[in-house]
Amino acid sequence: MIALVLALILTFLSFYFACLSILDRNKQIVVIAFFIIGSFLLRSTLNVTLNNDYYYYYEFAIFSKPTGFLSYVLNEPYLYTVYSFFSLLIKPKQHVFLAMYWFNFIVSTLFFIWLLLRNDIEIWKKMLLFVLHYFVFGFVLLRNGPTYMLFALYFYYTFRGKRFNWIWITPFMHISSCIILITYFHKWRNYFKMLLVSPVVIIVFYLVIKTFFSSVTAFKSILSKVDIYSKGMPSIGYMHFVFFIFIFSLVVMGFIMYKSKMLHPILVTTVLLYGISFFVNPIVAHRFSPYLLFSLLLFPFEKIRNVKIMLLMNRLSILFFPIFLYSLFLAHKARLLDYYF
Repeated sequence: MIALVLALILTFLSFYFACLSILDRNKQIVVIAFFIIGSFLLRSTLNVTLNNDYYYYYEFAIFSKPTGFLSYVLNEPYLYTVYSFFSLLIKPKQHVFLAMYWFNFIVSTLFFIWLLLRNDIEIWKKMLLFVLHYFVFGFVLLRNGPTYMLFALYFYYTFRGKRFNWIWITPFMHISSCIILITYFHKWRNYFKMLLVSPVVIIVFYLVIKTFFSSVTAFKSILSKVDIYSKGMPSIGYMHFVFFIFIFSLVVMGFIMYKSKMLHPILVTTVLLYGISFFVNPIVAHRFSPYLLFSLLLFPFEKIRNVKIMLLMNRLSILFFPIFLYSLFLAHKARLLDYYF
């Protein structure tokens, strides 16, 4: 228990202090080193089998050897490739999964180091993204975690006029990313018209391929994965609505403070898709929320002119620690408390 508490405090505080722009490069490197140490202590301390999705991943048919190229592609090959690589080096399956979680954790840690080094993003924004996503990216999600991170990079660089094409590999990680890929074409003159008709196109396309691939074993495995995953989803609770109100407040605040800048095609798309997904199913919306939060918080709005308010917001972000703890327990099974405390 003591090791877990110390690792939590060290990881959180080191990330916070590493974000401070007042640090010179050498001091920042030292603090980042403490963040890495704290993170590795957390990963070493937390039992991987206690995360919410462990057994759903473990039971996926995706880890069966593909029968052909179509089977390989339709089964979101990223995770199978990672699994196959570690299977060549490690036995049995439990140890393979442990290696996969460590690999995913390292990727996630590198991502958050990248995030804290962005000097053009306010500290409170980096802290909010960190406390909400650190555990779910690094300790739970093996497929959509890397997808979220790639889209975060895409949003950041695209908003700053730089091309980022790596998002085109995300459908091979998690098929749901196909929907948000529409933002890649945000510079098209008729983008908003395309956005309006895209739901109809997607539905028709799905019905067509469902009919066409209904007899394909690989496609059936996708449907079975969705079924298994959906059974593992928690019931809709009040926190889904609280989170919706929180995100809605951020969006409204954005329109009040930045007005027309909130009409950027990517922001409009992510807000619209999040709103639609919430009314379809709040749980689906919750899983879509990282796209919206990263697009909103990584957008280069002009800085708040009142320096004192910005300094206060950045300093008060150290109070996000309870959210950090809540994210830990939200990402793991209820027996985590009994296991460590």
